Amino acid sequence: MADKAYAIFALLFGFSFFLILDGAAQRGVDGRGRYLWRLGVLGIIGYLHCIIYRGDFLLVLALVGLPLVLFYYADTKLIGILAAILLLLPGPSLWKALGSLSGGHVPAQILHWEHSEEMNHVYVGGSFAATCAFNLWKGQMFRFWYTIESGRYLHMAGLFLCGLLLGRSRVFEDSIRSLRFGRRVAILGLVGLAIYYLLKHQVGSWGFSGMARHTLGNVARSYRNLSQMALWLGGFVWLYCGTRVRPLLLLLAPYGRMSLTSYVAQAVVGVPLFYGFGLALFRNMGPFYSILYGVAFFVIQCTFAHLWLMRFYYGPLEWLWRAATFLSFAIPMRKLDQKQIPESAPAAGSRYERFW
Repeated sequence: MADKAYAIFALLFGFSFFLILDGAAQRGVDGRGRYLWRLGVLGIIGYLHCIIYRGDFLLVLALVGLPLVLFYYADTKLIGILAAILLLLPGPSLWKALGSLSGGHVPAQILHWEHSEEMNHVYVGGSFAATCAFNLWKGQMFRFWYTIESGRYLHMAGLFLCGLLLGRSRVFEDSIRSLRFGRRVAILGLVGLAIYYLLKHQVGSWGFSGMARHTLGNVARSYRNLSQMALWLGGFVWLYCGTRVRPLLLLLAPYGRMSLTSYVAQAVVGVPLFYGFGLALFRNMGPFYSILYGVAFFVIQCTFAHLWLMRFYYGPLEWLWRAATFLSFAIPMRKLDQKQIPESAPAAGSRYERFW
């Protein structure tokens, strides 16, 4: 499951970008300026989150998403071609891998490894203050260099554009088209995974070792991530539109509506549990018990989301993000009876309600 969430988030990021700007366009408003400010607010939330958890990718999403506003009115065919190029070229790793295949070339040391030893020492035995101090800068450099050297930023940009194309196609407004889309994407992802596992077992027999093997593995993993993301996306749409499990999947809707709050809460709770300054559960919990913890915490969060949204329109951070986007705290948060709604409150269906 590791290294797949960024791909799903990037695709949904591009899709929500279309929904937001399309909604603004239908009201006769150019929402691109407001969207840039919205990304800025997300970047601030992401950086604050980074101080606790170095693996945060909200800030990366905000930065990579900035050029997206330039393509809202671009030609669909141009967007499709550019998205394909970005997805097929995983950045520096591809050129290093090609150099490795040509023979005689040894890839240079990976730059994001520079702070690895210090990072591990701080996270294992450092205090909370030391962890935060490291994450203020060095932790961010590790994450940004990793994003660049792995070519992940190119895949994220390509998936942003794919999300924009999905929005333009309006494929999810027709259940038959959605079902056909889900099947095709799931099959495509399954084929990609089969090719990846075949290559994975062949690389060892090609005689590569050290940095050359590491670089080739990075390229293979980047395509694996895309393939598995496609399988999850297509499979979910397929199940939602073509089977009887749709009511079960709808139970996830409140969790999705509070995805920002849920994502940040995972680190706020998990870091003190697993890092050295807290309970240091990493010493005793291997993959099996860690997965059990993750499943249990997800169930708790999903239940909390259901209970919370019975009384409130948005999750705490979702409301804060929206309020900061509009520079207004008049956006309703708590659901009130009609008799309790003050006359000055924004009406349901106003631009605040339609923004998402």
